[in-house]
Amino acid sequence: MSDQDWDVVIVGAGAGGLTLASYLGKSGVRVLVMDPRPEIEPLGRGELIQPLGLEILEELSLLEGLHGLPHCRNEGFQFLNGKSELLMRSRYSCLEGRFPFAISLEPHHLDQLMVNQLTNLSGVRVIFGARYHSHRTNETGVVVEWEESGVARTAFSRVLVGDDGRRSRVRSSGKFSGQVVTYNDSYLSWSFDIPPEGPDVLKGQEGQYFLSAGKIFFLFPVSPTRRFFLYMLKNRDRRFLNEKGLDGLLSELDGWVDGMSGVLRKGGLQDTAQIPEMVVMKVSLKNWVDGNVVLMGDAAHAMNPHVAQGRNQAMQDARVLAKLLCEGLALGSRGCSSALSEYERIRRPVTERLHGLADEMTLVWNSGNPLIVKVRERVFRGIGRKPSLERKIVRTISGLGFEPLTVLDRMNAFWSGG
Repeated sequence: MSDQDWDVVIVGAGAGGLTLASYLGKSGVRVLVMDPRPEIEPLGRGELIQPLGLEILEELSLLEGLHGLPHCRNEGFQFLNGKSELLMRSRYSCLEGRFPFAISLEPHHLDQLMVNQLTNLSGVRVIFGARYHSHRTNETGVVVEWEESGVARTAFSRVLVGDDGRRSRVRSSGKFSGQVVTYNDSYLSWSFDIPPEGPDVLKGQEGQYFLSAGKIFFLFPVSPTRRFFLYMLKNRDRRFLNEKGLDGLLSELDGWVDGMSGVLRKGGLQDTAQIPEMVVMKVSLKNWVDGNVVLMGDAAHAMNPHVAQGRNQAMQDARVLAKLLCEGLALGSRGCSSALSEYERIRRPVTERLHGLADEMTLVWNSGNPLIVKVRERVFRGIGRKPSLERKIVRTISGLGFEPLTVLDRMNAFWSGG
């Protein structure tokens, strides 16, 4: 059975794919989005929409809708040591621009908002329960084979976009080369409600990063009454976690956030096996384009969550690709090829720099070496005392620029943190 022809077929209804469909659909491009899930589903984790992402949502007329979703406005984020002592606070207010803050929320709420907007665009179709199988290219475009409700289907598209995640099937079916690396450490991921009588320390509106020797605990608000955490599982050692048991884990969490165990138990946490593990991967490819097939988001450049840029960089991929595709589609097959090449030329250097930064942060943040921990904490304190260094950190995390600390900056922070 053959489906109708499309200008663009997008595999994956994630942050990048939905953003791309929104930009293209508003420009009159015919777009098919397919996703194997039956519907948008909760992931049990939170995400930060950085100022870069907020700019994009404003362009797509989604900002008002975002403010109507369960969310929190993050004015900044805190770094604390294993004793819950504040090392530094970074504030978005040091940035220029319309958004001196980030928005934290559970991502399925935003994804559903975007799907709802797409249903009002006549040239866009979003199909859930549609499983991509393979594709083949010809002189004029791409033939896409997929399945819906057990029925094999075929669609023709001038361009195929893979936004289907770190283990991308589109990437596996095409001629893409490079590395897909799994980091040594993973994270336990959990979202939970805060009861009205819950401890005040859990009710803050800023993200918190607790770092001690070989241990990391991230805690973020995702709504006024819900929180989300990531707990680093060193060397992905689930056996060690099982030996530690729920009581041991909750006791450790209470050491960081007093009263945490009572809240989690009241929320229904009864066993460590309930907590999903989030495996961390880095996708670093030599090419993002294969003919009229292109990758974006995690399929092209999945990165460590330390840089807090996964969703935001996928949305920026879509922003850049949409503009170029709208121009390229009007010029025919050669125009599409040129558009995809230009997209890769613009976006690849940005993600490569973020990969490098994430690897450096992983080496330092995840370390259990006492000397590295001591130097790390001193540098954090120094950054907190130097507004110019704080601004560099926040500007990079915001997605609005890339300003890593230089060797001189690090030396300045080290001496200032004594």
